[in-house]
Amino acid sequence: MLHLTELFIAEYPANYPLPDLATLCELNLFQIKTCQRTLLLAISPFSAPDARRTFSGVDAYLYLLRFSCGLESEIKGETDVFGQIKTVFKDLAFFQPDLSTSFQEIFSKLLEDTKEIRAQYLQGVGGNTYGTLAKRLLAPEAGNHILIVGAGQIAKSVAPYFSDFNLTVWNRSPERLTELDQSLQKKGTAPVTLATGLQNLFDAFQQADIIILATPLSEECREIEGMLNELAIANGGTQKILHLGGAAESISGFKNYPLFSCLTELFALEKEQSLFREKQIKQALKACQNRALLRNLSRSISISHGWEDLALFY
Repeated sequence: MLHLTELFIAEYPANYPLPDLATLCELNLFQIKTCQRTLLLAISPFSAPDARRTFSGVDAYLYLLRFSCGLESEIKGETDVFGQIKTVFKDLAFFQPDLSTSFQEIFSKLLEDTKEIRAQYLQGVGGNTYGTLAKRLLAPEAGNHILIVGAGQIAKSVAPYFSDFNLTVWNRSPERLTELDQSLQKKGTAPVTLATGLQNLFDAFQQADIIILATPLSEECREIEGMLNELAIANGGTQKILHLGGAAESISGFKNYPLFSCLTELFALEKEQSLFREKQIKQALKACQNRALLRNLSRSISISHGWEDLALFY
């Protein structure tokens, strides 16, 4: 089992070109990727000359705990990142079982500590998820047609907040759409329309009043964005478009579109609502620091697991 003092983390920009999965496996590294950053985790220090920040030992666990609690995010206390971490840990057990075994104890501690700190200090703070903020920013009206492009973790987070409208979710991969549909069914949301193929994307876009791009800033996705930008202009620029893949400085395709917004506007909206949450955030940060120090001292701190949590590690 990996001891806390051996943990090493390097933080990179979200779109920094990192080695492929096979190379990461050979180096005994794994990554956690979000729309804001990419983390590389290892059982010992490695060369990371281009990293924005590196952390080792108890500082690495403290950073990982803040990250898991949503306290490193632009939207302080948001819950989406915790879901992403769970998914990454589950994938790690499949793709890198040996490394997963080494990290198992730390992952278990991280899950316990995140759930306890969120329960004690961040109840309600995480209500500002990408979904709630997107809905407030876009202000959909009854009868609006909503199109979400993408079926990854962000789409799964955002879609439930728009399922009461005429919602269509498009993705290239039918398999990803099926996963998203199953996720929505578990949440008991209203049925949504699932679509794949460029013709269906074109048709859904023509009908939509609001378009949400829940896609990364990849070359493949940029081709789709270029097509949608041309369609939006041809439609008279009356559709609202929100891109959740990056901030304004990273997105150029829609810069002249009048009703375009992205993470820059979403984060600005979140900051407007942040004053009343500052006390809870400060308490949570302090709790993370105390918990990391206690974990390093091998103090026993535990809360009850549900079966779904235990299954995450086996």
